[in-house]
Amino acid sequence: MTANRPQILLRALVGLVTLGVVLTPTLVPAADAAKPQDPKTRAQTAPNVFYPLRNLKSVKDLRISSRKHFGTDITGPCTAGVFASHPGVASVYTAPNLGTYVRVRANGGAGLTTTYGYLGRTFVTDGQIIQSGQAIGQVGKRPGTSSCRLYFSVTRGGRYANPTAWLNAYVGKLPPVSSLFGTRGFLVASFNVLGASHTARSSKYATGNARINRTMAMLNGRHIDVVGTQEFQETQFDYWTARGNGSTWGAFYWDPEGKKRDTENAILYRKSTMELVSGSTFDIPYFHGNTRHVPVALLREKSSGRTVYVMNVHNPANTQGPAATYRARAIAIEKQKIIDLRATGRPVLFTGDFNDRQKAFCPLTANKLTISPNSIPSMTCAYPKPSSIDWIFAAGQVRFSSFGRDTYPQSARISDHPIVQARAHLQD
Repeated sequence: MTANRPQILLRALVGLVTLGVVLTPTLVPAADAAKPQDPKTRAQTAPNVFYPLRNLKSVKDLRISSRKHFGTDITGPCTAGVFASHPGVASVYTAPNLGTYVRVRANGGAGLTTTYGYLGRTFVTDGQIIQSGQAIGQVGKRPGTSSCRLYFSVTRGGRYANPTAWLNAYVGKLPPVSSLFGTRGFLVASFNVLGASHTARSSKYATGNARINRTMAMLNGRHIDVVGTQEFQETQFDYWTARGNGSTWGAFYWDPEGKKRDTENAILYRKSTMELVSGSTFDIPYFHGNTRHVPVALLREKSSGRTVYVMNVHNPANTQGPAATYRARAIAIEKQKIIDLRATGRPVLFTGDFNDRQKAFCPLTANKLTISPNSIPSMTCAYPKPSSIDWIFAAGQVRFSSFGRDTYPQSARISDHPIVQARAHLQD
């Protein structure tokens, strides 16, 4: 008797399991699995591409792009917020057919440009740099009608793209840009390497030196250009130097006149892409209120000649007693340091293990002082989730085109911290 189709499939599955092949069944019908998710309902976090309107129940893409109408009209409530789909530089215009409109250019006229028309109000000014998801205006009425709409168009390389197809392809994903503000940018990271003294008798972790080898393999494999390190203890740093890493990497840390040094908070920079212009330190309270000297390096991006201050800190944990008061004091000092550095007109990048989540993020980002790569400028606290105690912040003329928080170092037992990294782009 010939076996029926279900029996044949069952025998095949049993055979594959016997051979060690693991199959993960899908519970979603094939037709539904193939259907792309509506871009309006996808998860959207900076610096990824955002849908330009958020009132999902009433928003509708009319899909009317044509040779005569190069954008699409998206209906939505009047005064609803309009949000930048990607990072770039804003310009504000008026025209009879579009009313008031904003253009966001990622990389000049030839790069990615999105246009937002029929605006009732604008929240940005000419030349302002914009983060993905940042509010740039409000929905208004299409000129000559009573219909509340947003005009939205996309150009790439000076040519119009179908805006509906573009949104379908990119919302929720990294912006499709190879450069921003005219530069390819550089990768900046924050990483607590886990000090050797913390694992001297550990069966879970390798020695500090062995883990430094893995750390450098990770940083080099990811092509990191700048990294703020924490717990980079002297024995590990000396081993790092003896292994010849100084030929590829520069390092700045507190070392007054070469007499006494503190390598635990160091700023490493790849010599092929960055160069040190100058360095300094400032003081924060650490365990039991003792003073910690933390570094500030002024770095120059070689490809563009643009400069940026990089700060790197490790605020005290509660491992030697309650330290919340010292952390709050450190945050206040760090915030003021950012303000002082911004007064020079240069942008600031700030990396560190803050041993706080929201209590670190909110004071540093209030009044739009800084953003993290995955947050939006806010006067109060646009706290991103999920998050960790390891952060990258930016102030001034710098935005991000990628962001990741990777737990690989934890699973590989390199450190008890993730690595946080982002691609940063400096603007003149």
